[in-house]
Amino acid sequence: MNRFLAAAVVAALVAPVALADVPPPPPPKGKKYISVTNQVLVAKDVTGFVFVEEVTVFLPGAQPPTYKRLELTADKPVTPTASARRTSVALLAIPKAAADEFKGDKELFDALKAKKVKDVARTYFTGTATVSDAIKGDTVKWTVTVTGVDAKGIKTKTEGEGYEERKPKSGAPDGEDGTEEPVAAPRNYWIAGAGAALALMLGGMWLVGRARRT
Repeated sequence: MNRFLAAAVVAALVAPVALADVPPPPPPKGKKYISVTNQVLVAKDVTGFVFVEEVTVFLPGAQPPTYKRLELTADKPVTPTASARRTSVALLAIPKAAADEFKGDKELFDALKAKKVKDVARTYFTGTATVSDAIKGDTVKWTVTVTGVDAKGIKTKTEGEGYEERKPKSGAPDGEDGTEEPVAAPRNYWIAGAGAALALMLGGMWLVGRARRT
């Protein structure tokens, strides 16, 4: 039983650290990874929404997401928290009527943590992108403009050095391009790693339980 317990403890302590240090796969030929600094605007005809930044850190023992209201306009860019390999940053659009059901930002943010806010639309900021290796430097600035909000989410237009327009995927339904931004995988890569770490920890707990039953 002691051997199983020791294995479970080692798995729980070591796996998250090891997975955190696993590098992302190499970029495609002729491309490179580059850090992206985002700035956000909202189109003048997009009204009736409260915009909130949601920051989630994927580390062992991390706290729940944190929130901050963003006062977006059409002519003064706002710089959100920087996305990173272990930090996911999302922009939430909340109908003003739904936000007004809560008394102040704290109550609204607590409700967001508990997933009790209705009709929340979400999009994620890119922290790292794949761009042509002809681009100099290791950082680019992109301007993300919110152009609409509907049941499918937040619609945006992105502009900046190295940004590539979406290219339709073959076989996508009419009216849908079925594509994603041409970005690297750090956010999803870390989420996958965190899931693997959790699975390994649960496996170790199962082994301990099995050892106790035998």
